[in-house]
Amino acid sequence: MGFLWRLSKFGLRVGLVAGAVKITYDNDIWSLKTDKGAKLYEETKEHVVPGTIIYREKLPSLDEVETAVGNRWNHRVERLFNFVDNFPSSVNTVANRLINNK
Repeated sequence: MGFLWRLSKFGLRVGLVAGAVKITYDNDIWSLKTDKGAKLYEETKEHVVPGTIIYREKLPSLDEVETAVGNRWNHRVERLFNFVDNFPSSVNTVANRLINNK
């Protein structure tokens, strides 16, 4: 199983690199013709870059992320300690039910 997993990961990586090289070759990125490259650069600037700026503006601030992560962490820690605190009584209850049902 490990060999197949490593082989598939390697195949995926090779496929991604080959795909990237094929796309750039088809768009004449590697050629000496600058017209097509300049046109592609302008299209990329027009369509891709504004999306990244808008996406970045929609991201939460660092303070919001820190607060949310801190609250989630504290909630999980509280649940864990409540579970550990209630574990003996839960085991006792289950054991009593098993003993009484015999």
